Amino acid sequence: MPQFNLMSQFLKDFSFESPNVPELFFKQENGQAKMEINIDIQIKGTENNLYMVDLIVKLHSKLEQDDKSIFMIETTYSGLVQVEKTDKEEELKRTLLIDIPALLFPSVRALVVRTTAESGFPPFAMQPVDFQKLYEEKNKK
Repeated sequence: MPQFNLMSQFLKDFSFESPNVPELFFKQENGQAKMEINIDIQIKGTENNLYMVDLIVKLHSKLEQDDKSIFMIETTYSGLVQVEKTDKEEELKRTLLIDIPALLFPSVRALVVRTTAESGFPPFAMQPVDFQKLYEEKNKK
């Protein structure tokens, strides 16, 4: 694995919507909620072995019975990384698609917890993501 330096990490884009508030708060019997979670990773290379790694997370919470939206969150959380020069393309890809997103994820998780809590909903804490498994599944296709 090539050595790397996470030079900075930052919130690049964030969107929160709750289209059915306040009516959701007035109903006593809303039923069970389901959560759709989509995770994507995009990489942009620049000069001097610098890479921008974007961890894109989309959450959509809906009521099971009528598919009515509770909330939607879309966020892009990014890291600027300098990676030592390497000829091993596969090792570089694994670093950028597994190791860096794993470092960025806790910040995204904390952002989602705080946003859902401050929006009047129970705090939603995303489960840890196995980025290695995600990488392997994507490379099977």
